[in-house]
Amino acid sequence: MAAKRKEIEREQRRRLLLEAAERIFGRKPFDVATMQDVASEAQIGMQGLYEHFASKDDLYAQVVVTRVENLRHRVEAVLKVEKDPIEALRALARVYMEVFENSPMFLPVFLMEKARFDWEMESRLGAKVRSIYREERSRVARILRKIQAQGRLGPLPVEYMTQHCMDTIHAALWYRHRCKPTEEIETCVNRAFQVLFSGLSAAP
Repeated sequence: MAAKRKEIEREQRRRLLLEAAERIFGRKPFDVATMQDVASEAQIGMQGLYEHFASKDDLYAQVVVTRVENLRHRVEAVLKVEKDPIEALRALARVYMEVFENSPMFLPVFLMEKARFDWEMESRLGAKVRSIYREERSRVARILRKIQAQGRLGPLPVEYMTQHCMDTIHAALWYRHRCKPTEEIETCVNRAFQVLFSGLSAAP
């Protein structure tokens, strides 16, 4: 019983440290943030921090892995049920809004790492996260191909449409986070899809 309680407490400390690290990395560039910053944010000693994470690189990677895996699982869950492809895309965008509503400080880190991935830049992240990012692109591309096959999108290259779609969702996340933090999620999703399918020009 005591061993079980000790394991639960250890997991709680680890989660507390990950949440503190998320806030620190969301406020400071990686090269500026320190392990001391994280320990102070979590109100845990440095020894306790190093018991869980060997280095700042390890801590940063674990923050991203934890959040990105959670995002992937949420998306997979909502897409298990067969949907009209546009509704599937809306459901995916809705999950993004919900996840970052609960983890707003992770958004700058997420967008920065996605940009590194898109441009094939060096990253501190391992193969696991990059594999999830590739899977995300493939999932969006499959949905867009279905919409295109229905004649609801023009004959643009799927790679172009995929990047445009993801950039639109990212823009919606940024706007809600920076400008409209209390806006209803559905309103944010509707705006993103208006831009995605109708563009920015005024209606004739």
